[in-house]
Amino acid sequence: MDQTAPALATTDLPPPDVVLAAVGDVFLDRPDPGRAFTAVDHFLRDADIAFGNSEGVYAREPDRAPSAGVAIVGPPESAAPLGPAGFTVMSLANNHIGDGGPRALLENIDLLAQQGIAVAGAGRDQARAHAPAVLERSGVSVAVLAYSSTFPSGYEARAEVPGLAPLRSHNLYRPYEHGEWSPGLLPQVVTVPHEQDHARLLSDIDKARTAADVVVVSVHAGDFTRPFVLTDHERRTARLAIDAGADVVLGHHHHLLRGIEFYRGKPILYGLGHFAFDLPDLDRRLRAEGYLGESSPEDSLAARRRAGDYRLWPQPGYPLLPFHPDARMTMIAVLRLSPGRPTAVGMIPCTIAPDGRPEPHLPSDADGARVLGYLARCCEEEDLAVRIRPDGWGQLAGHPVALVEATA
Repeated sequence: MDQTAPALATTDLPPPDVVLAAVGDVFLDRPDPGRAFTAVDHFLRDADIAFGNSEGVYAREPDRAPSAGVAIVGPPESAAPLGPAGFTVMSLANNHIGDGGPRALLENIDLLAQQGIAVAGAGRDQARAHAPAVLERSGVSVAVLAYSSTFPSGYEARAEVPGLAPLRSHNLYRPYEHGEWSPGLLPQVVTVPHEQDHARLLSDIDKARTAADVVVVSVHAGDFTRPFVLTDHERRTARLAIDAGADVVLGHHHHLLRGIEFYRGKPILYGLGHFAFDLPDLDRRLRAEGYLGESSPEDSLAARRRAGDYRLWPQPGYPLLPFHPDARMTMIAVLRLSPGRPTAVGMIPCTIAPDGRPEPHLPSDADGARVLGYLARCCEEEDLAVRIRPDGWGQLAGHPVALVEATA
């Protein structure tokens, strides 16, 4: 009698997991870039895929874009720690990737490729800017698409012109108070989709679904001058991406954490904050370049009225980080991806040290609890139904805090 057990059919095996670690904005412009990730690089390397948004340009001879605000440009040597830290894919779709001109953008793509880092969201022409970065791990292919909704005019890729993949909307203004005259009252801002951009998003996701098992969409959008707030553009485009077939949406640009929701069972992380984003000597640069309303005392007053304490301005003790103290709280999002199964979501709370280095915390630590409390408020302020479970899950070193959909 044959005692050999029958082989388990492949279809009976559960699909493998791929762990994605995702952070927000990354740009190094410091004397010792090699130390930037020493406290967190093991988390990135432990993941199968590590994502970040490359919020600036590394170039030897940049050509400053005429429409750039404060040009975020640094030497190529500053990018050297990105690959060794564990990053495997980065978005280039943001409002600073064109600051050094088209040649610098292409130099960045080559620079990251030399470190084994795939890129999404920008390229030497429109087709390449919209093409996904496809990575395969453990037999699971993951496509990453990236878009920017906020950027200076001219940064968008065209048929044969380098640039980024845009995802725009038009602003409309209407009064909060109807049926009365209220001169000077701040209006309500509502947005209308840029039809071609949104149609291209749907087409890109459809193509990515044929090329990969899992589709991740990254969007650079939002209002960095107000905490907690999500614009109607952010909500609409994130849900549109899920409706079109995306499995995960990752947001960044605010420099502050934003809320999280599950839509149709798929996670949307609206704002990952920034992770290691250096802006040294910002007061001089703002005044010299007349950016963000800092070209005259009158404009400076208007900027303070608009953003209040959340105005970009140097902060005592944090020479590289000229943002409100809330911006010192950040996270590493951890997502377990598997075709045909719900995506599990967790996070490692982090804070940014005075020298600009991100540092991880346990949820039981005072700093870790502070980050979790802030994230909970981000969700509460925007009525996002998410429950934070500090017990977490052990898919990645550090046992991330679990983020699950809250049910009634």
